[in-house]
Amino acid sequence: MRVSKAGVAAALAVAAIVVPCGSAGADHNTIERISTGPIGGNGTVSATFRGASADGTRAVFQTSEKLVAADTDSATDVYERAGGVTSLVSTGPAGGNGAFSATYAGLSATGARVVFRTAEPLVATDSDEAVDLYERAAGVTTLISTGSSGGNADFNAIFNAISEDGSRVFFSSDERLISADNDNESDIYQRTGGATTLVSTGPADANLGVPATFAGMSRDGTRVFFHSDEPLTSSDFDNTQDVYERTGTTTTHVSIGPAGGNGNEDFDYDAAFEGASADGTRVWLYTDEVLTADDTDVAGDVYQRAGGTLVRLSTGPAGGNGAQHAFFGGASDDGTRVFFDTQESLTAGDTDAATDVYERTGGTTTLVSTGPAGGNGAFFSSFQAVSSDGARVIFHTAEPLVPGDSDSHQDVYRREAGVTTLVSTGPAGGNGAFAATFKGASRDAWRVFFETSEHLVAAAGGTFPDLYERAQSGTTLLSTGPTGGAGNFFAFFAFASADGTRVFFETAEALGSGDADSSQDTYMASSAPGFVRPRVATSLRLSLVPAAVACTAPNRTHGPGLAFPSCSPPAQASPHLTVGTPDANGAVANSSGSVRLQALPGVAATPADEADVRIVVAMTDVRRRTAGFPDYTGQLRLDFELRITDRSGGSTPADLATVADLPFPVTVPCTATGLPDEGSTCGITTTADAVAPGSVTELKRTIWEAGRIAIWDGGADGLAATAGNSVFATQGVFVP
Repeated sequence: MRVSKAGVAAALAVAAIVVPCGSAGADHNTIERISTGPIGGNGTVSATFRGASADGTRAVFQTSEKLVAADTDSATDVYERAGGVTSLVSTGPAGGNGAFSATYAGLSATGARVVFRTAEPLVATDSDEAVDLYERAAGVTTLISTGSSGGNADFNAIFNAISEDGSRVFFSSDERLISADNDNESDIYQRTGGATTLVSTGPADANLGVPATFAGMSRDGTRVFFHSDEPLTSSDFDNTQDVYERTGTTTTHVSIGPAGGNGNEDFDYDAAFEGASADGTRVWLYTDEVLTADDTDVAGDVYQRAGGTLVRLSTGPAGGNGAQHAFFGGASDDGTRVFFDTQESLTAGDTDAATDVYERTGGTTTLVSTGPAGGNGAFFSSFQAVSSDGARVIFHTAEPLVPGDSDSHQDVYRREAGVTTLVSTGPAGGNGAFAATFKGASRDAWRVFFETSEHLVAAAGGTFPDLYERAQSGTTLLSTGPTGGAGNFFAFFAFASADGTRVFFETAEALGSGDADSSQDTYMASSAPGFVRPRVATSLRLSLVPAAVACTAPNRTHGPGLAFPSCSPPAQASPHLTVGTPDANGAVANSSGSVRLQALPGVAATPADEADVRIVVAMTDVRRRTAGFPDYTGQLRLDFELRITDRSGGSTPADLATVADLPFPVTVPCTATGLPDEGSTCGITTTADAVAPGSVTELKRTIWEAGRIAIWDGGADGLAATAGNSVFATQGVFVP
């Protein structure tokens, strides 16, 4: 339910059929082959998945097979698959079918912008045959790897990254693209808004011919991190690798602390960027150099820089200065929870010498790789992933940590709120002589994807690894389909959408009837997200009252206890119509009005689509505001703003989506009663499909939110479709 200035909205759930809501771990029961197109898809050519939008509705892959009519060459091209339609990405107004391969580079979070590399000139401004970067968006191809001083010399461009919204693209090139670049070594550039700027520079940059390498960035691309041996700020006076941040036109030396940062290069004190929080305000580094006073060893440590302050994270109450290195694993999106691996025992609960996974948050170090049945054996543990909020951690280990794990092979575990759970198990197995390998997870880490050769469900077969999902509902085999899945074929995880409902993988096995070749194809396993619905909301009835003009110029104050400004006398919103009340014309009060919406589920057993929403409008004693208050025989119009949420998001398979607010007008006829004490009766009984055909579909659960409901008059001419009409009645109650 939503509240707006127009009034309190009413929610109507339209359930074509009542079925249980899907859980967070609903099976991926739809398999779609991605690497296909209208003129191909079954040649003896492999296809390789390369990327997808965060929601998984747009997927990008590469193949040398011709899948659309616009592709007439035999070179590798980049394709996009969205909504069941395959489109050629690696093309442009000046080319696209030459003997040049194109390779995917990156894409924005929505998938609307795709970046790729090719030596083929695709636009008129590209006159060389070196590898360039292009962007494809809304059917337009744009050259990225160019600048005010260059772009057509014999230098290749290397893609680095793209911001989530796609507005910033970062790449490296030896070519001097702007005047500020005076060396011939690799530099980092940013392309945004049609302009190219140099990123790998600083106030002490002397253009010494030292390359810079891209390291990372914030998700919006406003903070960029890179490595360079060249001193770019006055605080850097060594010749070893340092980490720098570029924000706007400011370069900051990141890998420096109160106890160091300019160590002797003979000791190879390189600093390496390891990661950053989503907004880039927290940065994590790895270095052997002592940067803070509490670091007294020469082993590698994990440091964090935030707000200009550097602190060491790889420490704990029982250690932190032994001769063991610590390695950054990952962190929550906001950077408040950081995870790392080390052999050193940092807490009292760690009594072995094997590598363990630790969490550092709020100055406290916690052992992660432990469980009720183990945690101190001679087994290696390694961090794999963390949920966006840091609450769920995924890691590998061969050590049995829970009673249900009785083998000594690598398994996938999840740790949350001090509880360890075995992930790589299923109803038909989990303790055989097979290793399981983590491959991916949804952002909340509720859905975990892994590969193993062990048969964990009855449908599994063959001797090669398969792809599985472990979620709230159990273990599901993903690398299967209506025509295969149990053969001796490898299946390789490629990508999972943010919510985990779409999983992409590659296999040479034919999983659907449309796949007639034995070459590698890209498939998508998908499941619809759970549909949120009320328990009962299949009928909505609202009474109607005459609409009044809003009080905008008060001349009175309402009496207690509503001591609010008021306007006297009141004014009806409609200058054309009224209802027969004693205050209006001295007649008996005969007026009533209502609007009713009722869901009609339909009959699932028949082939016809009987599902609909019945709309009933009724209003009595409607009169013109003229002498004698005659019956009104024109038209009224029911009007309300409709917000629909359903599983028809436009992709294949259809997505859960909310439609942009849309008007839903219904014309209501009025008929004179001929009675002296009662005006016209206005009413209609119709359905949503009659007003807007196809608006309700049987077996498609839908939620309708109705904004303020209003009844408009027909104006002076009595016609609902012409201009000059006013609000006559609206939802409300009458207090006698």
